[in-house]
Amino acid sequence: MHVDGVPHDLAQGQDFSQVKEAVVQAAQDGAGMVSVTLVGNKVLDVLVTPGIPIAFESETVPEDVRDDDDLGVPCDYPSFDDFTSAL
Repeated sequence: MHVDGVPHDLAQGQDFSQVKEAVVQAAQDGAGMVSVTLVGNKVLDVLVTPGIPIAFESETVPEDVRDDDDLGVPCDYPSFDDFTSAL
């Protein structure tokens, strides 16, 4: 899912068709919030308006262990600074 050109990887358990329908409905209503689950059990709330471009693409990927449907424990990625401070 690309929101205003920024890619966001949906979680494997996320219903792709349902997300697309919610986005279209929000745009048709003039504006609306759509919540999606991203890889790593993170939630993204998207304010959908007719002026914000949203695009979808799909691809088959191997199962990702970070997607365990436990939104209470998101998977955090280390920052670049964590890697450089060890040098």
